[in-house]
Amino acid sequence: MDFNAEELVPLVARYVLPVIGAILVFLIGRVLARRLGGVTENTMNKRPDAEPTLSRFAGSVVKFLILAFTIIAALTVMGIDTSSFSAMVLGLGAAMGFILQGSLSNVAAGVMLMLFRPFKIGDEIEAGGVSGKVTEIGLTATRMKSTDSREFIVSNGDVWGGTIVNNSSLETRRLDRQFNITYDTDIDKAIDVLTSVASQHPLVLSEPAPWAKVVNLGESTVVVELRAWCKASDYRALGASISQPVKEAFVKAGFEKAYPREIKLSQHVKNSKARDRLARLKSLRNS
Repeated sequence: MDFNAEELVPLVARYVLPVIGAILVFLIGRVLARRLGGVTENTMNKRPDAEPTLSRFAGSVVKFLILAFTIIAALTVMGIDTSSFSAMVLGLGAAMGFILQGSLSNVAAGVMLMLFRPFKIGDEIEAGGVSGKVTEIGLTATRMKSTDSREFIVSNGDVWGGTIVNNSSLETRRLDRQFNITYDTDIDKAIDVLTSVASQHPLVLSEPAPWAKVVNLGESTVVVELRAWCKASDYRALGASISQPVKEAFVKAGFEKAYPREIKLSQHVKNSKARDRLARLKSLRNS
């Protein structure tokens, strides 16, 4: 077979050069995607209110878009009609969207969470029927860790679609705690004891001042509610430590312990039976 250079040049120009050009376009596009994605993430991280999860997500989106355009450009350089390719991708995307509509709704909810940021990593929230400290905000799910070291993975659709309670977004929180006293107890004195204990507690803020009032009248007890403000980070510690000094102050003030009516009745019946038994023993001894 005779080698004909004049025939080889058109073949190279028609097939080889487009392939080389497409490879170069893809390599350059991949480098640009990696660089611009990193620049986007680093730029967002430099903001004072930077959210690492949102920064990573934005960098990934930029990288994905550049790669998508790079692939289309490489195919165009090779002479492939990208209009049919785009139609195929759109059709495949529609089919996948129908199949994965639940997952896509979670992704959409994740995007909304990252854009509006109702909470951030480290916040203590109540969402999706559970509560805990946020450890990760992903595209499809949010991870939370409870105070008893359990991990909750909640789909973003459930988080975004329901009520979100953020217990860490404000600097202060109010602790509401109810205590029972008997009807014979001096109510004003009980209120003074509660406010005094709260005022002396190291975790209770002086402003707003602690507040205590009667909030309910039960069958055998009077319910007095104490409201005390503290830093949001001290809320759990205050809730766990306020009851003991209140109990000690009640005992010191001479307040009678409040029992439910059923217990009081059973004690009364028990005491009545004991008195009747003692009376019968005395009568037998004297007879």
